[in-house]
Order: sequence, then C-alpha cells, then structure tokens
Amino acid sequence: MQFLKFTLLRLALFAAVFAGLYWGLAWNLWLSAVVGLVVAFAVSYLFFNRLRIAASQELAARMSGDRKARRNRIAEEDAAAEDRD
Repeated sequence: MQFLKFTLLRLALFAAVFAGLYWGLAWNLWLSAVVGLVVAFAVSYLFFNRLRIAASQELAARMSGDRKARRNRIAEEDAAAEDRD
C-alpha cells in the first residue's frame, strides 16, 4: 500500500509542476516535462523520506517473497516427481 501511495504522490507532484509550467507559463513541452520530473524527484526525495523507505521495503519484501514461493513450488514439484519414480 505504501508503494502505491508513494507512486501516486510523485505522479501528482509531477502533474502539478508540469501543468503549471506548460499551461500556466507556456513553456515548451519537453522542458516542462524534464523540469517536472526533476522537481518531483527532488521534492519526494527530500520531503517524503519515510514514505520512500517504506515503499522500497514493501517492494523488496514482495519481490523476495515471490522468489521464495516459486523456489518452494519447484522443490515440491521435483520431490513429487522423484517420489513417483
């Protein structure tokens, strides 16, 4: 849940900066996008540190749990194949 919250927060921050620069100040599309990305990254890195760390821990736990489950399933299938023979 933290990963989704952090991602949506960064996306909303990017969209706000991009919209303000592109439509509000009539900047170039690419320049607005690059500045929006840099500002969203910097603000989220500096001010949302706890949320960023929680999101990365959640993602790491999700990824490692997936590997363990797959490894256990393969080991069980191998054991079942050996028992049949």
